[in-house]
Amino acid sequence: MIVSRRNVLLGLGGAMLAGPARAAVPEFQRLASEIANTAADLPGIVRLGSKSADVTLYEFFDYNCPYCKHSSRDVRPLIKGDKNLAYVLVNYAVLGIPSIAATKVALAYGEKHTPQQYLRLHEALFKLHGPVDGLRALGVAVKLGGDRKALETRGDSPEIGQIALAAARLGESLGFQATPSYLAGAEGHGGYLDLATKRELIANLRACEKANC
Repeated sequence: MIVSRRNVLLGLGGAMLAGPARAAVPEFQRLASEIANTAADLPGIVRLGSKSADVTLYEFFDYNCPYCKHSSRDVRPLIKGDKNLAYVLVNYAVLGIPSIAATKVALAYGEKHTPQQYLRLHEALFKLHGPVDGLRALGVAVKLGGDRKALETRGDSPEIGQIALAAARLGESLGFQATPSYLAGAEGHGGYLDLATKRELIANLRACEKANC
């Protein structure tokens, strides 16, 4: 079952259980472009907004991170207000077994549903009070049109475990020590960014792209 501790550890090898802490104060760092550029090929990501964006912002989040809950409220305003922006959600389950189990459900749901449908799941999971685990995520996913048996089967599959692990490994390679963390071009921002700061970051990145800096 998705909530089985044994299956969670088998699927991810326990590699994600001692992950980044929650953080409110963002930390900026320059990243190696060859590593940052691999984010676009990461399996399981959810790309929202423009299909021909000039700026792409990646958010690495965990469904049990309180600052990620705040950040989830910014996604719609950002993509509605900026027609040239792509906002990419990356399941970065690093805060324990419940987070890993919830992420497995979310990844399985995302394979069978559109990015907009996934966004509804994303928002609904962050509206839950208390810890979010596999069972709670499964209940929400089923309410939003997911097939319970299919989600359980796919969520427990080795392939989904490897998708989650790939995100954890990339986040580690990028030096992300907080949730949420953001990737913009070759810039990493670890820790929560409010809506205004995200817009400023996007504007600065766009200006830099135009100036070829």
